[in-house]
Amino acid sequence: MKWLLDLFKTTTPIFVEIRGRETLLAEGYCRIELYSPERIVLANEKYSISVCGGELDLRHLSESAIAIDGRIDKVEFL
Repeated sequence: MKWLLDLFKTTTPIFVEIRGRETLLAEGYCRIELYSPERIVLANEKYSISVCGGELDLRHLSESAIAIDGRIDKVEFL
C-alpha cells in the first residue's frame, strides 16, 4: 500500500477540471512540453497530461494554473 501512496506524492498539488468538452483547467503543472492546435502536453516534476482535440488554445497561463479551450476529444494521464 505504501507504493500507492508514494505514487501520488508530489511537491505541488495536482488538480484537473474538465468543463464539458470545451474547457480544461489544470493546476500543479509547470511546463508545456508540446503545443499544437491538436495536442497540448503539460508536465510537472513527476507526471504529464496530454489533451487532444481540435482548435486547442491556451486561454490562461500563470504560475499556478493553465486553462485550455477548444474541442477536447481525449485527456490522457501519462
